[in-house]
This record gives sequence, structure tokens and C-alpha cells, in this order.
Amino acid sequence: MIKGIDNKKVDINEIEYKYYQELVKKHGVSSFSDLFETNEEGCITIVKPTKSISWDVIFFVQNLMINQHMRSNDKRISAIEKEMGEK
Repeated sequence: MIKGIDNKKVDINEIEYKYYQELVKKHGVSSFSDLFETNEEGCITIVKPTKSISWDVIFFVQNLMINQHMRSNDKRISAIEKEMGEK
């Protein structure tokens, strides 16, 4: 699902979004301000902390970026497998 984080669209699943909300309660929404960039699909392309932030926020954003890319690769592999199965 796509959600808005720091005025950017972010591809995030329900469990990840619940954890994001917990981090916002703990550290405030400003912890995510100007922390990362996303592409048009909502995938994080770069994590660029410009201020001191909590480690759990950094780890969450990096983990989210990795998960997004793993999900994207899984979709690509599934599409290739489907295409190969049709031949």
C-alpha cells in the first residue's frame, strides 16, 4: 500500500506502517523530515540524514528500503517465471 511519510509517497505494508506510527509516537514526526528520497513508485532510493536522529528511526528506514527492493525483485522474478512457464 502507498502511504504518505514526510510528504512523500512510500510503499509500505501494514506491519511496517504500524511500526512507523509507533516510532512517530516515540520520536515525533520531525524525525522523518528530510530523511530520505523516494521514486515515483514510492520506493526509498536514498537515506540521507541531515541531523542527529535516533538509531531505531535510521534502522527502520534502512530496513524499509531493503524490504521494498526485495518485494520489487520478487515481483520481477515471479513475472519472469510466469513468462518462462508460458513458453
